[in-house]
Amino acid sequence: MSNPNTLRLVKLPSNLANQLRESVEEAFRSLGNEAAVLITYYARSRHNVAFNDLPVGIEELDNALAEILGPARRMVVNQCAEILNKRLGVETQVRTEKLSDLFRQVAKQYQQTTRIDIRNSPGLGSTRS
Repeated sequence: MSNPNTLRLVKLPSNLANQLRESVEEAFRSLGNEAAVLITYYARSRHNVAFNDLPVGIEELDNALAEILGPARRMVVNQCAEILNKRLGVETQVRTEKLSDLFRQVAKQYQQTTRIDIRNSPGLGSTRS
């Protein structure tokens, strides 16, 4: 049986998954290049985080950030939120210290803002001429 808290990204467009990955990398770099390298190495070696597959495995990255940064991981989450807000045009209120929670929130907002009402779209079942 699957864990209901596991981040499900099967339905997310690949461009959103890329934006999530890139925002993590940029947030790490905002701490300094050496810190970014250290965090990335720790997450890969201790928690088997495959950064190319993110956001799959984001919970393990959360665990790594908690171990290496403690409460300061909130800085990374806040930075990630700012980056995603700018790139995706969403306004995410950060109420968490976990990247996985932030990503769920952003994915939900993104899906809500990109819905298309097919009934009212010309040429897609519309009765308008």
